[in-house]
Amino acid sequence: MVGEKEQRCLNVVIRNLNSEESLKKYFGLLKDDIDEVKDILKNAKPNEKLSEFPDFVFKNGFIEHFQITSSKTNKNGAKQLEEISLFKNKVEKATRRLKEEWRDNPDSNKICSESWAMQYPKHSYEYLCDAFRKSWENHIESYNKYTGNKYIGIFMIEYSDLALTMYENVYADWINCMTNGDFREPEKVKFYRLTRDKNLLEYIYSFKENIKYVIFVYGRECEIIKLESIPYLLKLMPWDYVIAPYIGTTLISSIYSVSIPDDSE
Repeated sequence: MVGEKEQRCLNVVIRNLNSEESLKKYFGLLKDDIDEVKDILKNAKPNEKLSEFPDFVFKNGFIEHFQITSSKTNKNGAKQLEEISLFKNKVEKATRRLKEEWRDNPDSNKICSESWAMQYPKHSYEYLCDAFRKSWENHIESYNKYTGNKYIGIFMIEYSDLALTMYENVYADWINCMTNGDFREPEKVKFYRLTRDKNLLEYIYSFKENIKYVIFVYGRECEIIKLESIPYLLKLMPWDYVIAPYIGTTLISSIYSVSIPDDSE
């Protein structure tokens, strides 16, 4: 059976495509393509072999899921995930100890609290590109070894860090002190999106003979890209986007205890 993270990611996609704004999730698809994707998502089944490529199969192809990060990686994976795991373990142990102390030694009519904070490790677009290309190439190797039906290949890529933001650089060639009238404002994208990344779009386009669609999942949102249509999509973006991390992203955990005086004494 497929793992929980793969199924959870697929469920995010299905919910998005059943929403009122579902058409905004498709990039470079014609009506027949959209119908094809909907049919695939309706009929895709988990691969019975959990540890083998791909994660989901359907009549004419497959869906393979993988995750990327914009934090630094080491032999254990993404540094952010490693540090968050250590932080959560620390907080859980401290929370259990404090609960026992507050339960055994209640301080009447007093509010007690404790908080812990963790600064997220550095994120960068360079780290994301590196993780993206390595993961993509590893899965293409698995694709090449796969002997099942791969007429329609789909990569479902999940980015859950949500640590990068994007800003359309319409003023790249701006002449100092020259007015711009009422030309449109540059697009500000709160979280990184593959559809705005010319660099990686051009990279995955070179695999259009292998992979037909890429489903990019970021948080609770997704976008579906038809690789064959990437040249058309690039023409819609005359400017590049500045891609940068949020500043000072911090994870905070807190616990509170309120003691109520006993008026019966």
